[in-house]
Amino acid sequence: MNPAISRRSLLLGAAGATAVGSISAPPSPAVEASGHPRPPQESLVFQAGHDGLEVFHVFGLTTTVAGSVLAFAEARLQQHDASPHHLAMRRSSDGGSTWDPIRYVRASDGVQSFVNPTPLVDRTTGRIHLFSAECFKDAGNAGGSPDSSRLSVMSSDDDGETWSDPIDLTALFEPDPNGRRLHMPGPGHGICLSDGRLMMQVWHRREIAFAAAERRYGVSVIVSSDGGVTWAAGGEVPLDAAYPLNEARLLERPDGSLVIFGRYASGGTHPRIVSHSSDGGANWSPAVLDAAARPVNAIDTGIARITGGGEPSRIVFSRTDSPGRRNMSVSISYDEGMTWPFTRVLTEGPASYSDAVALPGGRIGVLYGREHQPGVTTSFSRDIVFTSFDLAWLTAGADNGGAHDVITFEVESMPLTSTPELAVATAADPASSGGRRIEAMATDYGQFVEVAMDVPRGGRYDVHVRFAQLPNGGVIVVDLDDRRLGGPIDTSTLSVHAMKSERLGQLRLKRGTHRVRFTVVDKQVDASGLRFSPDLISLAPAV
Repeated sequence: MNPAISRRSLLLGAAGATAVGSISAPPSPAVEASGHPRPPQESLVFQAGHDGLEVFHVFGLTTTVAGSVLAFAEARLQQHDASPHHLAMRRSSDGGSTWDPIRYVRASDGVQSFVNPTPLVDRTTGRIHLFSAECFKDAGNAGGSPDSSRLSVMSSDDDGETWSDPIDLTALFEPDPNGRRLHMPGPGHGICLSDGRLMMQVWHRREIAFAAAERRYGVSVIVSSDGGVTWAAGGEVPLDAAYPLNEARLLERPDGSLVIFGRYASGGTHPRIVSHSSDGGANWSPAVLDAAARPVNAIDTGIARITGGGEPSRIVFSRTDSPGRRNMSVSISYDEGMTWPFTRVLTEGPASYSDAVALPGGRIGVLYGREHQPGVTTSFSRDIVFTSFDLAWLTAGADNGGAHDVITFEVESMPLTSTPELAVATAADPASSGGRRIEAMATDYGQFVEVAMDVPRGGRYDVHVRFAQLPNGGVIVVDLDDRRLGGPIDTSTLSVHAMKSERLGQLRLKRGTHRVRFTVVDKQVDASGLRFSPDLISLAPAV
């Protein structure tokens, strides 16, 4: 390692370089039916086969201070992850309706494999930082996946028109105590924090020849406090083979805490993996499987804050809502991702990676892949499209951008009673709403915890409940004012730490106090305990 470059900090320079190509995209329709939410607008951004490229894959998306939308993708000369790739970019100055010609911001020489273009915009200066990696395969690796990489960053001060030469940041991760040589930014986008610092998520693993459980998948962050002049290594999510975390997104909450939402790397159908930081990214909580949205195919997904700060909190989540790569969907949360009460499907057919972004005027943009390219693996898409829509469409008219009517109640903060034989304690838990949750230990069936819920306005609501899944967790039922909501809920887990949200049904509630009772009615086979831990109750307007 260069003695002038430490693991903790790198000094960056700048120089201009760019390469260009072209692709056409049809203008998106602008249709609005009077009295109804404006339908989504769609435009084609990248398409397999352009310029002899097999596919476009792994997307980055951001808006700039100047008001442009920038879309990035790997432009794959050959389809595999470690095959030769360019990095492609297109820019829109009209909110994604039309796009400038394609640019190859890093052009492969036919051998180089450039991957994971991940932008980060400094909201103070307007400078755009673009992170990426160059991948390599070890001798004897005849597969399509890389073994190692060099991570770098480029920057632009003219809204993406020209870019500096790449600056290598790999020394920030050397030596890696876990022997990992693959370091990949993002994908998607990094974030500019409320204190002005810049933060990028980076995922790591060992060589692909290791079995999946031995690759030591993990995510850390890098941080700049000087507008991207220098970068320092931040904290890493505690490594645990039960939570193989790779492709991820960052979110800052209104209280300044940070959350990583990431992919379960080892395939299959799983919830998102989530970790939290309360000290600006220096330390991260142990990972948890969070099934606030139902488990889906192991795939990169998008997270973006739409409103926050002095406005009602809104974040959106784009993903394929299926055990396979199908049904690109978008959900919205009003409680920092604890529940996702409204979901709309963008396409019911084949789909792949996605990223989401807040657009001016309260609209939302999603860049995603759809349809299959004949002759190419079904993991990748033929068309990469940008779809924009407003809150009214996403929520079927329940949210028009003003003060929303979703009401949430943290169980540990509510007046509580319980059967005498049941012990109730409060447990600290970064994955829980408010950082705490109650934990009830029953000794027999029929024992319950009951809370008093003060509903500020009457209406018809969808009722959602979030709870922790625990070893030896019991099966519970939920009653609201002596009315059973939904069916029994199994709150057990074998070993992993997990959170889960359930939609229990729809009912009309009057303004005033209502009783919500959680009763244990069964236990998991071979389990010896009857623990349960309700965390949050959410009421979303029925539509």
